[in-house]
Amino acid sequence: MTNTSSIPSFFRAVLHSYAMLFFSQHRGFAAVLLLVTFSHPAAGVAGLAGAALAVAGARLAGFNREWTDAGAYSFNSLLTGLALASCYAPGWALAGLVAVGAALALLLSVALGGWLGGRGLPFLSLPFLLTTWLLLLGSGPLLHLAAAEGSVYWLNDVYAVGGPRLVGLAQWVADWPWPPLLATYLRALGAVLFQDNALAGLLVAGGLLWHSRIAFSLSGLAFLVAYGLSALAGPAAGGLNEYNLGANYLVAAMAVGGVFVIPSAASYGWALGSVPVTVLLLAGLTALLDKLGLPALSLPYCVTALLFLYVLLLRERPGAGLVLTPVQRYSPERNLYAHATDRVRLAHQGAVALTLPFLGAWRCTQGYQDGGPTHLGDWGQALDFAIVDADGRSYQGAGRSVSDFYAYNKPVLAPADGVVAEVVQHIEDNAVGDVNLARNWGNTVVLRHAPGLYTQLSHLRAHSVPVKVGEHVRRGDIVGTCGNSGRSPEPHLHFQVQATPYVGSRTVAYPLAYFVAEPPSRPAGPERAAGRWAGSPEFSGRTATHVETIPENSGVAKTYVEAIPENSGMAKMYVEAIPENSGMAKMYVEAIPENSGMAKTYVEGIPENSGVAKMYVEAIPENFGVAKMYVVAIPENSDMPSAYIFAIPENSGVIKTHVAATPEFSGMASGRDVGAPDSRPRPELRHFAVPVVGETVRPPAFNRTLAQAFRFPPGYALDVRAVNAPDAPAQRWEVFTDAYNLPYLRCHATGAVAYFGGDESVFYFTAFYGSEASWLYLLYRAAYRVPLASLPGQLTTDEFPLTVVGNAALTWAQDFLAPFYRFVKPTFSLAEAPTEASDWAGRTVRLRSRVAVAWFGRERETQTAALLVQEGRISELRVQRAGTAVHLTFSVAGA
Repeated sequence: MTNTSSIPSFFRAVLHSYAMLFFSQHRGFAAVLLLVTFSHPAAGVAGLAGAALAVAGARLAGFNREWTDAGAYSFNSLLTGLALASCYAPGWALAGLVAVGAALALLLSVALGGWLGGRGLPFLSLPFLLTTWLLLLGSGPLLHLAAAEGSVYWLNDVYAVGGPRLVGLAQWVADWPWPPLLATYLRALGAVLFQDNALAGLLVAGGLLWHSRIAFSLSGLAFLVAYGLSALAGPAAGGLNEYNLGANYLVAAMAVGGVFVIPSAASYGWALGSVPVTVLLLAGLTALLDKLGLPALSLPYCVTALLFLYVLLLRERPGAGLVLTPVQRYSPERNLYAHATDRVRLAHQGAVALTLPFLGAWRCTQGYQDGGPTHLGDWGQALDFAIVDADGRSYQGAGRSVSDFYAYNKPVLAPADGVVAEVVQHIEDNAVGDVNLARNWGNTVVLRHAPGLYTQLSHLRAHSVPVKVGEHVRRGDIVGTCGNSGRSPEPHLHFQVQATPYVGSRTVAYPLAYFVAEPPSRPAGPERAAGRWAGSPEFSGRTATHVETIPENSGVAKTYVEAIPENSGMAKMYVEAIPENSGMAKMYVEAIPENSGMAKTYVEGIPENSGVAKMYVEAIPENFGVAKMYVVAIPENSDMPSAYIFAIPENSGVIKTHVAATPEFSGMASGRDVGAPDSRPRPELRHFAVPVVGETVRPPAFNRTLAQAFRFPPGYALDVRAVNAPDAPAQRWEVFTDAYNLPYLRCHATGAVAYFGGDESVFYFTAFYGSEASWLYLLYRAAYRVPLASLPGQLTTDEFPLTVVGNAALTWAQDFLAPFYRFVKPTFSLAEAPTEASDWAGRTVRLRSRVAVAWFGRERETQTAALLVQEGRISELRVQRAGTAVHLTFSVAGA
């Protein structure tokens, strides 16, 4: 019984053979090229037969299916058929020659693909060249084939295809008063398919523009450069005919400027630089091959392209402007847009996942190159961590003993699997405030995670290291406890990444795989004095005193003084001295008893003539769910910047002019939303990032429901149904891995493919191929990036490649400018929606996502989606897109 599902894929592979002539997979463009070849019917039939025979042979022989379906193994057979039919008259002898040529081109494509592909180079049209030369040399003596007359009587071929009407159209196009330059360009494009008329070139140009604006612009610029060189120096040997222009200059420029190199301003220069090289090669190779009686055909293009690509492979320091295409997507635009987003989103791929070397929340007290006191120069890419309380103190009690410090003796963990490379643990801890400059790093453990990748953990407690040199450790194993050894005035942990195993090696900038970061609520960074922490009691003379000097001309009398008596029973007291001529009441006083049960109380005294209606006093109980509340009274005609007011009781009488909306679920009455942002710091999940000084960081608590739902092992399959068509057959989505072991979801019904990746902290899609009408495309956009740790109020954002824009005019305008300037920005955002009363706690998660496109200050929403995850699997997806709603349900196949 015939497998009907294989028939469409066979014809798709044949169609792709035509698109591959211009490095494309665009089926519309392929159909145009197929039509163009039939302007010479014999050539059209021969080319189609060569492509079909090559696809069938590749499938029967079991060659790489992905390359076969892409037309990579058959486009050389297509070229061979076109070339032979352009040389010889139709007949059975030609048919046999085309069959032999198709088979030989297929074998050479596979062989050269393996040889050159292993060296990172494409085989281009080399199989076509070798096959055609062999057949031209051998067929004459053996078969005595008559020469073709199509180029002389081409209107006869047109008549055979479309009768008098098509002949009339062809003559009208041929007789049209084209500008000579444009006519030559069109004929050059048609000559790639061995067609010698402007109509064929016009169709090819239109199809090329449809396929890629970048490729079209490269072809036009390369043509102008070649034409200009010809005008200056005269035609090269072999003649600047249309075939040489199209099959050599134009195709070479497209290959090295937009297909195998990521399009950019530099790649355009690289492409235009290839034109004079091709001119020289064409002259030399034509002179050489004329002695053998062989045409140069596309050999100059192949040599130029391989030369320009190979030298890029040999660079020791690849430049940012000329980037070889890492994953071929058969479209300059797709290559560029994917690279632009992936170099940020997927920059961590291949990196070792290092995690925080501790449990719980620690503050980053010194970061990368933040000005010292110790992270400077070659040792600047390091991090210091300490534990602080709500008041920002790193100790309890008097803080005069190392045991008073929260970080002291806390476990220090291996940040990743590795081998212990070095251990130092005999150095005694310093007294608070003292440092040991003789043994700067103190007690230290160095771990080897990969060749050239080591981590160093320093200032550990003496004799606390339980591991030995050469011992294997797993991520999360205890390798010591935090101490105060070495150059450490108070207990903290020093963490750095380095390239060598020695204690104190130069540091290397390297991200942590994931962590939750809470930004500081005020300017980050501990205050320091003489290179030591001013918060340490060694230097303060009391529990905590911060003195800030005010410039003399500031209008403020002296200083701000904050003093906290150790046993006052008060959390804080602020006293501000105001100059006598300020027109304001003398003092602002804030007092918070520790056991008051109040989050904060603000009392503000305001003079009668200040223009402010009242004095406001607001008390906020802790259980209102609002972390902080600011109420500021501002005169209605004030020039002051807007105050932030997060929530206002209904009867507070506060002027509503400067009121930001109340956060959801705060329990407070909302004020009028005037767009003022919520400035309170929110914890956020960071992925392959580096903590910043002042941030409080901790390991994330992962959501098991999400982690299980977005774990897609190979062989896992989902059955997807539309709610409005419950009786229709389900679509089967199955997980596979490709030749590079990259996982992807494939829809059996549509053939669409969505690549994905992730780790313990996040799931994300990386690429989509196939019809955008597929349901799989809806999931790709709805779950483009999903954090697997739940954080209340967390908004996850990401950036799509520009291929998702959808607006044709906007897309085409951006495509032409994309190598030089990008003004369109497609964005993705996702947040966890509140659970409903009927949801099982911890077993149901609701996600809401939004896709929007922004350009020149404008924004258009293109999709909203709601994703329901239950019992560790994706359950439902609701999508609103382009005025239509789609509701899908999911079930695990075979469950």
